[in-house]
Amino acid sequence: MRIIPNIIIVIILTFLLSVSCGSGQQSPHNYNTSVPSETLRRLNTTIAKAKTYQEKKKNHIDSLKNLLKSGNMPSHQWEVLIEIADQYRQMNADSSIYYAEKAIDAVPDDPSGFKRIRSELSLVTALSTAGIFSPAVWRLDSISRLELPEDARIEFWKASRIMYSYMLAFVQDHTRYADLFREKYINCDDSLLMLLPRDDTFRQFISAERLVNDAKWEKAKSELELILKNNSDQSNIYAMAAFQLAIVNKNLGNYNGYVENLAISAECDIKGSVKEGIALPTLANWLYEEGDLENAFNFINFALEEANSGNIRMRTVLIATFMPLIDEAYRHNIDSSNKKMFVYLLISTSLLLIAIVLSAVLIKNIRTSRTKGKQLEATSKMLEAYVGNFIGLCSNYASRLDQFAKLVTRKINAGQSDDLVKLISAGKVNNEESEEFYRLIDKAILDIFPDFVDQINSLLLPDKKIELKPGEQLIPEVRIYAFVRLGVDQSNKIAQILNYSVNTVYSYRNRMRNRAIDREKFDANVANLGREDEGFVSYLG
Repeated sequence: MRIIPNIIIVIILTFLLSVSCGSGQQSPHNYNTSVPSETLRRLNTTIAKAKTYQEKKKNHIDSLKNLLKSGNMPSHQWEVLIEIADQYRQMNADSSIYYAEKAIDAVPDDPSGFKRIRSELSLVTALSTAGIFSPAVWRLDSISRLELPEDARIEFWKASRIMYSYMLAFVQDHTRYADLFREKYINCDDSLLMLLPRDDTFRQFISAERLVNDAKWEKAKSELELILKNNSDQSNIYAMAAFQLAIVNKNLGNYNGYVENLAISAECDIKGSVKEGIALPTLANWLYEEGDLENAFNFINFALEEANSGNIRMRTVLIATFMPLIDEAYRHNIDSSNKKMFVYLLISTSLLLIAIVLSAVLIKNIRTSRTKGKQLEATSKMLEAYVGNFIGLCSNYASRLDQFAKLVTRKINAGQSDDLVKLISAGKVNNEESEEFYRLIDKAILDIFPDFVDQINSLLLPDKKIELKPGEQLIPEVRIYAFVRLGVDQSNKIAQILNYSVNTVYSYRNRMRNRAIDREKFDANVANLGREDEGFVSYLG
């Protein structure tokens, strides 16, 4: 059957098409590393819980607001307002600005002037986070002209550092201004390194970051790892140190460490509801370069949503530089996936149709095989009956012949040859033999074709049908046409088998034709009785 080779061809073509369609985009960069799936799974789990972490921080801020509403601690109102402004800074810039302004209005009598300066600096950092630089610079310049105590100077340089880091991020593509803001940022670090004690964690971080900027990777790595070891993974300094360690690992060629530390930094930001973090957008950009478009798209979108919800305008600007490329690649990937899905659907439909056709053919073949099996079974039974009757008939005639031979011998030995001649001439022996022969023939015919009389009657006129009583032998006409049914059509052969004269056979056949519905085709109709159901007749033709 040709159907099997055709199926093989279809399967081969389907495989080749699937392989061609399944070849995805390759990574545009060769970092000789695989994307650490367990790290990304952990980060995705943290992102899924972001609302829970934010709700926890909001509850803490709400508890501070309730202190203000209660009016039970008017002497500490300023401290509470400053705390709320600081808590909001990395979570919602507008709210941070609002509470920093309220803190300025609520400054109590303070001979040293530190609380007012602290309030102004809190507003400067809030304005910088929101990207409102002009009033932030103006306020910072005003404070710089004052004689500041050491603790106020530390806060001044911290606020300056935050402002210039955002300004540097904003103009990173503009060399002239980038150099200017980078110089001011470095000056802030220099001042803090001189003012902060050597065991201060923030000073240690600034020192490690300076080593990173100077490309002193190994030393920077050891100092950053020490900071991570000595600080809580819930603190902001921990997130910043992890980000710097990621940069170190990338430059040392450890890209698994690079991704791991970016993920740690991003997780720390999410758990602290810090919406100005840079680790997640950076990781999204790396995943885009590695071809992991789904995670890249999800991370960059989450980072953008966080920056927008917190009105962290400077992070929105940075994320916007990554977003178009990732978004375009992701949408292209979706379009490609949709095309693949269409091809797979087409292939699946084709295979389904082929399967249906093959199933139909198989069912038909099974039914045909069952029908042929039944026909073979019926034919086998008929052959068994035919052979059995034939052997029985031969055995009977052998026995009769042996008895006749003994009779002849006995008569001759007794000198009774005249009696023997009279016995044979009278036909007594032949008649007895013929009766027994016809009985055996009739039995064989009815064993092979039990409904033969009914089949013959179906070809006869209604008033000419044959009726046999139970146990009655076949009439000669039916016996003759049984041989026609067996494929013996010549009258002379039938006459020889049945020991009739040829004229007798002709006469009986004419009688039956005269009783037939279709006289001309009667013999052919008898010969074809049951041929569509049996294969037995072909053995006798």
